[in-house]
Amino acid sequence: MLAGIDIVDIERFRQTVLRTPRILKKLFTDAELEYCRLRANPYPGLAVRFAAKEAVKKLDQSMQHGIKFKEIEVLNDPGGRPLLVLHGKALQQHIDSGMGEISISLTHSQNQAVALAVARKGG
Repeated sequence: MLAGIDIVDIERFRQTVLRTPRILKKLFTDAELEYCRLRANPYPGLAVRFAAKEAVKKLDQSMQHGIKFKEIEVLNDPGGRPLLVLHGKALQQHIDSGMGEISISLTHSQNQAVALAVARKGG
């Protein structure tokens, strides 16, 4: 079993975005941005998606290099559950690593966003 976890301070993340708004286009797909911007406060959703991308990168050494954040996409299924979609190099490295399906769990409080990614190696 492989696991990766990450925690993000929401206010610190918000301040980073306010200082450097263009970072949003580097980190998130259009679908992720659209989903979060539908909320009165988009920052918890953005921060938890960033945490999920970091958690996925921590799953296996093969996922840590050369993958762009936008190649790891966090969407929601019709029931609201988080859904991970890999693209480009992230998808190829996931396949090449022999890692099984990746599941993610997201949560946030007023101040912190936490994401957990788990996968089975070899299946």
